[in-house]
Amino acid sequence: MTDNFQKLIAKYRAKGILLDTNLLLLLFVGLVDSDWVNDFGRTKNQQFTKKEFLLLEGIVKTFSKIVTTPHILTETSNFAFQVDGKRQHSVLQVIAKSIQSFKERREESKKLVLADGFYNFGLTDAAILDLPPKRYLVLSVDAPLVIALQKKGVDAINFNHLRQHIWQQE
Repeated sequence: MTDNFQKLIAKYRAKGILLDTNLLLLLFVGLVDSDWVNDFGRTKNQQFTKKEFLLLEGIVKTFSKIVTTPHILTETSNFAFQVDGKRQHSVLQVIAKSIQSFKERREESKKLVLADGFYNFGLTDAAILDLPPKRYLVLSVDAPLVIALQKKGVDAINFNHLRQHIWQQE
Protein backbone atom coordinates (compact mmCIF):
# COMPACT_ATOMS: atom_id res chain seq x y z
CA MET A 1 0.00 0.00 0.00
CA THR A 2 1.07 3.55 -0.57
CA ASP A 3 2.84 5.59 2.09
CA ASN A 4 0.09 8.20 1.92
CA PHE A 5 -2.56 5.57 2.62
CA GLN A 6 -0.55 4.21 5.57
CA LYS A 7 -0.40 7.75 7.00
CA LEU A 8 -4.14 8.19 6.57
CA ILE A 9 -4.80 4.87 8.31
CA ALA A 10 -2.69 6.00 11.25
CA LYS A 11 -4.42 9.39 11.33
CA TYR A 12 -7.97 7.97 11.27
CA ARG A 13 -7.54 4.61 13.02
CA ALA A 14 -9.33 5.83 16.15
CA LYS A 15 -11.76 8.17 14.34
CA GLY A 16 -13.19 5.69 11.85
CA ILE A 17 -13.59 4.81 8.20
CA LEU A 18 -16.62 5.24 5.96
CA LEU A 19 -17.09 2.75 3.11
CA ASP A 20 -19.25 3.54 0.11
CA THR A 21 -22.13 1.21 -0.76
CA ASN A 22 -20.12 -0.94 -3.17
CA LEU A 23 -17.36 -1.55 -0.66
CA LEU A 24 -19.74 -2.20 2.21
CA LEU A 25 -21.53 -4.77 0.05
CA LEU A 26 -18.17 -6.34 -0.87
CA LEU A 27 -17.37 -6.59 2.82
CA PHE A 28 -20.69 -8.21 3.72
CA VAL A 29 -20.67 -10.68 0.81
CA GLY A 30 -17.06 -11.62 1.53
CA LEU A 31 -17.79 -12.16 5.21
CA VAL A 32 -20.46 -14.67 4.22
CA ASP A 33 -18.22 -16.48 1.71
CA SER A 34 -15.08 -14.89 0.28
CA ASP A 35 -15.09 -17.33 -2.66
CA TRP A 36 -18.51 -16.02 -3.65
CA VAL A 37 -17.24 -12.45 -4.28
CA ASN A 38 -16.40 -13.30 -7.91
CA ASP A 39 -19.88 -14.75 -8.56
CA PHE A 40 -22.42 -12.45 -6.87
CA GLY A 41 -23.85 -10.08 -9.48
CA ARG A 42 -23.16 -6.75 -7.77
CA THR A 43 -19.59 -7.58 -6.73
CA LYS A 44 -18.94 -9.34 -10.03
CA ASN A 45 -20.06 -6.21 -11.93
CA GLN A 46 -17.45 -4.23 -10.00
CA GLN A 47 -14.92 -6.96 -10.92
CA PHE A 48 -14.09 -7.48 -7.26
CA THR A 49 -12.02 -10.52 -6.37
CA LYS A 50 -11.41 -12.51 -3.23
CA LYS A 51 -8.01 -10.79 -2.91
CA GLU A 52 -9.70 -7.41 -2.92
CA PHE A 53 -12.17 -8.54 -0.28
CA LEU A 54 -9.25 -9.71 1.86
CA LEU A 55 -7.52 -6.35 1.34
CA LEU A 56 -10.68 -4.49 2.34
CA GLU A 57 -11.25 -6.72 5.35
CA GLY A 58 -7.67 -6.12 6.50
CA ILE A 59 -8.07 -2.37 6.13
CA VAL A 60 -11.38 -2.30 8.01
CA LYS A 61 -9.96 -4.34 10.89
CA THR A 62 -7.36 -1.64 11.57
CA PHE A 63 -10.04 0.94 12.40
CA SER A 64 -11.80 1.27 15.73
CA LYS A 65 -15.13 1.89 14.02
CA ILE A 66 -16.94 1.86 10.74
CA VAL A 67 -18.94 4.99 10.04
CA THR A 68 -21.96 4.91 7.75
CA THR A 69 -25.15 6.71 6.86
CA PRO A 70 -28.75 5.47 6.68
CA HIS A 71 -28.57 6.01 2.91
CA ILE A 72 -25.56 3.71 2.49
CA LEU A 73 -27.19 1.08 4.69
CA THR A 74 -30.45 1.28 2.74
CA GLU A 75 -28.72 0.81 -0.61
CA THR A 76 -26.61 -2.03 0.76
CA SER A 77 -29.55 -3.88 2.26
CA ASN A 78 -31.54 -3.43 -0.95
CA PHE A 79 -28.68 -5.00 -2.93
CA ALA A 80 -28.64 -7.88 -0.45
CA PHE A 81 -32.14 -8.76 -1.64
CA GLN A 82 -30.64 -9.54 -5.05
CA VAL A 83 -29.02 -12.55 -3.40
CA ASP A 84 -30.82 -15.84 -3.86
CA GLY A 85 -31.99 -18.28 -1.21
CA LYS A 86 -29.94 -19.26 1.80
CA ARG A 87 -27.14 -16.83 1.04
CA GLN A 88 -29.58 -13.91 1.18
CA HIS A 89 -30.45 -14.76 4.76
CA SER A 90 -26.74 -15.11 5.59
CA VAL A 91 -25.91 -11.71 4.09
CA LEU A 92 -28.81 -10.10 5.93
CA GLN A 93 -27.61 -11.68 9.19
CA VAL A 94 -24.11 -10.26 8.65
CA ILE A 95 -25.60 -6.84 7.93
CA ALA A 96 -27.82 -6.96 11.02
CA LYS A 97 -24.94 -8.04 13.26
CA SER A 98 -22.44 -5.58 11.81
CA ILE A 99 -24.72 -2.57 12.05
CA GLN A 100 -24.80 -2.99 15.82
CA SER A 101 -21.20 -1.78 16.05
CA PHE A 102 -21.33 0.92 13.35
CA LYS A 103 -21.42 4.63 14.06
CA GLU A 104 -24.32 5.98 12.05
CA ARG A 105 -24.09 9.59 10.92
CA ARG A 106 -27.49 11.06 10.10
CA GLU A 107 -28.37 14.20 8.26
CA GLU A 108 -31.90 14.93 7.19
CA SER A 109 -32.58 14.31 3.51
CA LYS A 110 -34.39 17.64 3.23
CA LYS A 111 -31.06 19.33 4.00
CA LEU A 112 -29.00 17.06 1.75
CA VAL A 113 -31.13 17.74 -1.35
CA LEU A 114 -30.35 21.45 -1.07
CA ALA A 115 -26.62 20.86 -1.58
CA ASP A 116 -24.91 20.74 -4.97
CA GLY A 117 -23.78 17.20 -4.20
CA PHE A 118 -27.33 15.93 -4.51
CA TYR A 119 -27.66 17.11 -8.12
CA ASN A 120 -24.25 15.75 -9.07
CA PHE A 121 -24.20 12.48 -7.13
CA GLY A 122 -27.62 11.62 -5.68
CA LEU A 123 -28.82 11.35 -2.11
CA THR A 124 -26.50 8.61 -0.82
CA ASP A 125 -23.35 10.34 -1.99
CA ALA A 126 -24.68 13.75 -0.93
CA ALA A 127 -24.76 12.34 2.60
CA ILE A 128 -21.12 11.30 2.22
CA LEU A 129 -20.24 14.74 0.84
CA ASP A 130 -21.88 16.23 3.93
CA LEU A 131 -19.09 14.80 6.11
CA PRO A 132 -17.06 17.44 7.90
CA PRO A 133 -13.38 17.63 6.88
CA LYS A 134 -10.82 15.67 8.91
CA ARG A 135 -13.48 13.68 10.80
CA TYR A 136 -13.31 10.29 9.03
CA LEU A 137 -11.45 8.59 6.22
CA VAL A 138 -13.65 7.73 3.24
CA LEU A 139 -12.91 4.73 1.05
CA SER A 140 -14.81 4.59 -2.25
CA VAL A 141 -14.64 3.13 -5.77
CA ASP A 142 -16.32 6.25 -7.16
CA ALA A 143 -13.51 8.46 -8.52
CA PRO A 144 -15.66 11.60 -9.04
CA LEU A 145 -16.94 11.31 -5.46
CA VAL A 146 -13.41 10.91 -4.09
CA ILE A 147 -12.26 13.99 -6.02
CA ALA A 148 -15.23 16.04 -4.76
CA LEU A 149 -14.52 14.96 -1.17
CA GLN A 150 -10.85 15.84 -1.47
CA LYS A 151 -11.72 19.28 -2.87
CA LYS A 152 -13.91 19.79 0.19
CA GLY A 153 -11.05 18.83 2.53
CA VAL A 154 -12.33 15.36 3.41
CA ASP A 155 -9.61 12.70 3.31
CA ALA A 156 -10.77 10.13 0.79
CA ILE A 157 -9.06 7.28 -1.03
CA ASN A 158 -10.10 5.65 -4.27
CA PHE A 159 -10.10 1.91 -3.53
CA ASN A 160 -9.34 1.27 -7.20
CA HIS A 161 -5.84 2.68 -6.60
CA LEU A 162 -5.32 0.08 -3.88
CA ARG A 163 -6.66 -2.60 -6.22
CA GLN A 164 -4.07 -1.59 -8.81
CA HIS A 165 -1.38 -2.17 -6.21
CA ILE A 166 -2.59 -5.78 -5.82
CA TRP A 167 -2.72 -6.28 -9.59
CA GLN A 168 0.84 -4.97 -10.00
CA GLN A 169 2.11 -7.49 -7.44
CA GLU A 170 0.72 -10.43 -9.41
